Amino acid sequence: MADVRPNVERPTTYTTVHEVLNSECESAFARYRKLTFADATFMRFALFELATIFLLPANGGVGLWLRKKLLRHFFGAFGRSAIIGRNCVFRHPNRIFLGDSVTVDDNCLLDARGCGSEGLHIGDHTIVSRGCTIKSKAGGIRIGRRVNIGGATQIISHSGIGIGDDVGIGGACQISGGTFAIQEFSKPPAQRTPVSNGPIEIGSGAWLATGVLVLDGVRIGEGSVISAGSVVTQAVGPRCVAQGIPAKKVFTLR
Repeated sequence: MADVRPNVERPTTYTTVHEVLNSECESAFARYRKLTFADATFMRFALFELATIFLLPANGGVGLWLRKKLLRHFFGAFGRSAIIGRNCVFRHPNRIFLGDSVTVDDNCLLDARGCGSEGLHIGDHTIVSRGCTIKSKAGGIRIGRRVNIGGATQIISHSGIGIGDDVGIGGACQISGGTFAIQEFSKPPAQRTPVSNGPIEIGSGAWLATGVLVLDGVRIGEGSVISAGSVVTQAVGPRCVAQGIPAKKVFTLR
């Protein structure tokens, strides 16, 4: 699995959407563009806006074909036979890299705003089910090959996320985390500085059952199983079964 750890000291801080949207130095249009496709020229940005307006809601096989043929030009990479469902939202598509035969189902959000040069990578034959959110506030996101991501799951990077090959992620999982600087708890929540305890890493062949929450700074070893509804706050070794709040090792798989 690729190492996605950023070259910074922990904890990591980053700029929030609230800070961008409330900047008084830029127009509303400039702030919107910064959040959606900041690196594009004005013409490229305008073409992408038109493409999303007319192509993303399109139904049936014609809609799938048009999205495949026309949206690919805006992505960092767009593999063969990739499928994009209806009403998806893509932010900073030039930092999004889709492998061969990737499926992104209806109503998904892929946001690479905080990825920088590391990008948001989804490996070959991976399925992102309906209603998922994959978003970077800071740090790259790398999802391996043949990963199955269940519906309504949220994967949100605060300082990098790496997911190995053949991982199973159940529906409504939360792979995220983040907190606030402890010295700022006298401030209202929206004004506090967000902090991350480090990247999340999930080893190849791991299985996260329905409703698992994985917090930042955690590594889950290869082939491990996390039971439904568990909250993972610390490292889980390879080929372990863990469950509970917080998740603790129950036994080791042979």
